Amino acid sequence: MTLFFIVNRFKSLFMKYLKISNKGEIDWRLISLLGGTTKRNDETKIGNFGSGLKYSLAYLLRENLEFKVYSGKKLLRIKTETEVIRDESFDIICIDGHRTSITTKMGPDFKAWQLIRELFANAIDEGEYEYKIVSTVGGKEGYTNWFIQISADIQDVINNWSKYFITDEVPMCDTGRYRIYPGNGSLKIYKNGILIHEEVGENCPKSLFRYDDRYADINELREYRGSISCPVAQALAEANNTVCKYFLENITDKHFEGSDRMDYDWWVSWRQSWKETLGDAKVITQKSIDSIKSRGIGIDERDYIVVPQSVYTQLTKQFEGVGALFTVQKGMEFMEHYDPIVENRVNQGFAILEAANYHIHPELSFKYGFFEDKQVSARVNLADKTVYISNKALSMPLYEIVGFLIEENEHFITGFQDCSRELQNHFLFMYTKLLLATTDIEV
Repeated sequence: MTLFFIVNRFKSLFMKYLKISNKGEIDWRLISLLGGTTKRNDETKIGNFGSGLKYSLAYLLRENLEFKVYSGKKLLRIKTETEVIRDESFDIICIDGHRTSITTKMGPDFKAWQLIRELFANAIDEGEYEYKIVSTVGGKEGYTNWFIQISADIQDVINNWSKYFITDEVPMCDTGRYRIYPGNGSLKIYKNGILIHEEVGENCPKSLFRYDDRYADINELREYRGSISCPVAQALAEANNTVCKYFLENITDKHFEGSDRMDYDWWVSWRQSWKETLGDAKVITQKSIDSIKSRGIGIDERDYIVVPQSVYTQLTKQFEGVGALFTVQKGMEFMEHYDPIVENRVNQGFAILEAANYHIHPELSFKYGFFEDKQVSARVNLADKTVYISNKALSMPLYEIVGFLIEENEHFITGFQDCSRELQNHFLFMYTKLLLATTDIEV
């Protein structure tokens, strides 16, 4: 027994391999043929470029990693032949005695996790995949098996498996195209369980969730192509009650989904699960709460769901009545906060108008609360036939209350806007008629 045999026998007893297998026996020609793939027309597949396994072989041979590839029970014999071209040596990969056009220089920046990604993605694409750590190697009829020596770099991938791959987790939501999983750091986007995008950077915000897009568009490097906000917005639009509840309870502007990096404007309708989860609760932004409190107005934040501005804008656009603030007119927000004392004060104004034989239009209704703009006392919304009145009316003289009631009533009757010449003329003619009515002058 030679020393070489003894050493290799000893190594085999303690060698650990990462085994990745899948149904179907691989054809060696697809490994050796650049662009060789049978998955080109299936956009759900990840390995549809015909280059991944070539990069993998080059990496394994370049790094001198022990590996075995079985197509069924047949072990593929993979080695290199050196050829010098223009005084430079090239190690050309050979499979079962057939020389390929692949050299070990292919993919010089390839990393361990990308090696595992290619093999595992191919296994997922083929179906009935399996991965595990083993100490023995061998083939199985009807299956392809890769055995990769577990180096320090490979072990690091195994230790961080959940970062690169989503395989055994049950998603919080599965819409058919999108799967949503709990977040584990920065934003990560996957395709069929394979990482295709990760937000990186010193000030990169954490993400509430990880997102898997079955039909994500990727390039040959298995990197996501397109706006990263798109799959996030579309996945959340279809979210179930579980995701909606977690989102509303935890979202802040410190998360990717609530930060200025996120764009929700992707022309999708959000499911009713969002409205069901909100129930009777109202959403509001921290900025609005701070604005109200700055006026010395007491407000209990527990009565509202506080969300970032981008989320507030999207929810109120999708579902009528969910916002704590109502847009009375463009750029003018109103927060309803009923106060019976204020209503009683306004009712005194109604009584004065009735005594003066001036009548408020019967279709008008009235709501009380706060405008974000402190200067606004009241505004009528022509669409919902409602006059929104600021609670600051409590401290106003009665004649001012009577004045804004008349103004908003005339807005509603005429449809004329503030600061318009039509409205100015309207009130000028009203005044003229009243003035003349006190005399015997006929015009």
